[in-house]
Amino acid sequence: MKRKGDKKAAMEMTVGTIVTIVLLMSALVLGLVLTQRIFRNVTDSVDSIDGQIKSEINNLFEQDSSKRIIVGLGGESTATVKQGTDAFGIPFAFSPTNPTVWGTDNKGCTYTITVGAANSNEACTRNGWSNPAEDIFPGVTKQQFDEVYSNNGFALLKINVPDDLKPCTQRFNILVTCSRDSSETVSSFFDIKVIKRGL
Repeated sequence: MKRKGDKKAAMEMTVGTIVTIVLLMSALVLGLVLTQRIFRNVTDSVDSIDGQIKSEINNLFEQDSSKRIIVGLGGESTATVKQGTDAFGIPFAFSPTNPTVWGTDNKGCTYTITVGAANSNEACTRNGWSNPAEDIFPGVTKQQFDEVYSNNGFALLKINVPDDLKPCTQRFNILVTCSRDSSETVSSFFDIKVIKRGL
């Protein structure tokens, strides 16, 4: 026959266990939410070039007047993208030394995207991405800038990353040329780092 003290101790143990489980579940959920937010920040894509993006890029041009191309991916020009991502948006801008090269129709300069050489085993072209250029919208050869604002040309590339691609890194080169002045030719690059889909 159980005594009153035994029942009370069992009840306290049960309540303590339930409280512990609730606290652990709360910590687990908070940890998952935090991890998702971190990954979301790393893999943020741009849907359109809005006023804020233009303003930020224009400020970067003003801070460093020697820069002629700025890719909107931060200092390392690297986007971390999950496998199977569709239409990942990468904004970039070109600032010519002589703004008149745009011409009256703002079509005097164009850009071309090329796929970087596979210099390491981690290159995506060695890990199943046979032709990354085919997965870039609107195209890769002699493309017009989407908009010219404050004498700077803005473009938005959208890249589809295959589902079955192993984690890898791929470099893409940007070449800007202006038909009215060959001295305005300038190049830059950005990297796509593909990670597992995960969370």
